Amino acid sequence: MTLEEKNRADLANANVKEVAGFSKAFRTSELNNLQSGESFVIPENYTVKQRAIGGNTENPMEYINVLTNTGRTVEFSPRSMTRVAFPVDESGKNIRENGRMKVVRSIGNLIPFIQGKEIDSTMKALKGCTIQYTEAERVKTRAFGVPEEKATANDVNTTIIGKWDLVGDKKPVGWVE
Repeated sequence: MTLEEKNRADLANANVKEVAGFSKAFRTSELNNLQSGESFVIPENYTVKQRAIGGNTENPMEYINVLTNTGRTVEFSPRSMTRVAFPVDESGKNIRENGRMKVVRSIGNLIPFIQGKEIDSTMKALKGCTIQYTEAERVKTRAFGVPEEKATANDVNTTIIGKWDLVGDKKPVGWVE
């Protein structure tokens, strides 16, 4: 399926709508649409879409469609590049280091460029740039909304943390090697 076909199909879905740009806060889907080692170019003329997740229109997912180097058309949510996970043990209890909850974050050469910046302007700066995704780590995490004191082994999920690298010749303005 081409990017144009995927965009048309998405917009035919009642849960999806086109928006002018990425908002400051939006949800991301789980990182299950890209395969480790895949790369993609941020399209010059991408369309930002919002999708209600589970009927939640207050906090929708925002994404663009991209074509990977393997020929797949996938939904890419830029928030997936800034994932944070709080590891837990087999019983769903927080893992602590030096008395604090352990934190695992996305890695890669692209992370310093995007951290702390407004996502809409950052995505515009990345138009035409090639991003490569590699699975960096699988982290055991507790199900959303389950407090630590009530956690059981049934509340333990796996969260994928990615490595995001800018590859290829095109670099955005402000890129530092």
